[in-house]
Amino acid sequence: MLKDILIVQAALTGLTTAFLYYLGVHSIDIYISLYTLIYLATMTMAEPMPRRVRLLNMAIAYGLIAVFTYFAALRIMAILGVG
Repeated sequence: MLKDILIVQAALTGLTTAFLYYLGVHSIDIYISLYTLIYLATMTMAEPMPRRVRLLNMAIAYGLIAVFTYFAALRIMAILGVG
């Protein structure tokens, strides 16, 4: 089950990368934000997981959410003209 989820995750990440490159997007924050969404969406389908894998998954998810929130805050501040 976990192997199938990782294959789907790799395929979605590859498609997203190709599409963003095709659009001419060169901003790393957009790539990381979309990779975070892909990771969170695919890993929710991977239940049940062993305890160790689940703890590692939660640590990665919290880290990615923190980075996503940081980049989203930067974009919002740019739109509002703050900072």
